[in-house]
Amino acid sequence: MNGIVVKKLSEIGQNENGSTFGLATRPAEGFIVAQRKKGSKSGGHYHKGNSATKNPEILILTSGSAKVYGSDRKTGETFHHEVEAPVELNIYPNVIHTVEALTDISFIEFNSLDEHKADTFYDD
Repeated sequence: MNGIVVKKLSEIGQNENGSTFGLATRPAEGFIVAQRKKGSKSGGHYHKGNSATKNPEILILTSGSAKVYGSDRKTGETFHHEVEAPVELNIYPNVIHTVEALTDISFIEFNSLDEHKADTFYDD
């Protein structure tokens, strides 16, 4: 079970102005840039992996800190990660996931809104 994998971004430079991080992208129809307020929760859904951009879903937390909750729909396994920007999250198919903002946060999803809608499902 892959669940949710947390990856530190590769620091490719640092000086008195701050740090620079590198990341690889993949083809997508577009990207989503989002901001969430402290205490808010987003998600509560899963992806089947029908869209290449949701297998896995890639989310880059660019600022703030969050708690990411997951539950594998097939095994029932549950887990959570506390993460602080900058960090990459890989969320695999059939994992119900929720992001809770512990501070105000910003993140990038490597998919368009249409790709998201086409492969997003909720349990009843």
